[in-house]
Amino acid sequence: MGQDKALLPHPHGGSFLHHACTVAMATGLETICLSRPGQGHGQHLAAVPPLQPVTVIEELPPWEGPMLALAKLMGLYPGRSFLLLACDLPHITPPLLRALAAPLPPHHVRLTTDGQQQQPLLANYGSALATTLHQAVAAGVRSFRQWLPSLPVDWLQVPSTTLVNVNCPQDLAILQPRP
Repeated sequence: MGQDKALLPHPHGGSFLHHACTVAMATGLETICLSRPGQGHGQHLAAVPPLQPVTVIEELPPWEGPMLALAKLMGLYPGRSFLLLACDLPHITPPLLRALAAPLPPHHVRLTTDGQQQQPLLANYGSALATTLHQAVAAGVRSFRQWLPSLPVDWLQVPSTTLVNVNCPQDLAILQPRP
């Protein structure tokens, strides 16, 4: 994308980060933004008054993808489940996140799927998964697609548009409202 996707303008106003945090906060869940130092996400969110309750944590290196980031969060907040939400999913809604956040057995993951694909960055990771996640990371696993087959999965069926994410300028152009 050539720049931080989180700060790109969302088609409905604000940034992608603002949209993700607004939707997450509408569920009533504690909202944590994990960000690399120097990205400006904390200042960006603080500048928008309704988002001031978002906790922004600067992720320390190494930066080896979202699976390692989740492991770091689980280390900071032991015994908690995590609803993982990538900021580049433009079609998320509070009802979807509430369904995703429903109580979950501690060793399970609730994973979104449209029946064809799954989205590990729109999922609920059970409170007792930290040990298996840290073992996988210690073994060099950095891909959710490698780790997830070893877990009991509760599937949440969603429309395919929910799983659309923004990975390139063309994806963003498709989302922009037409004049």
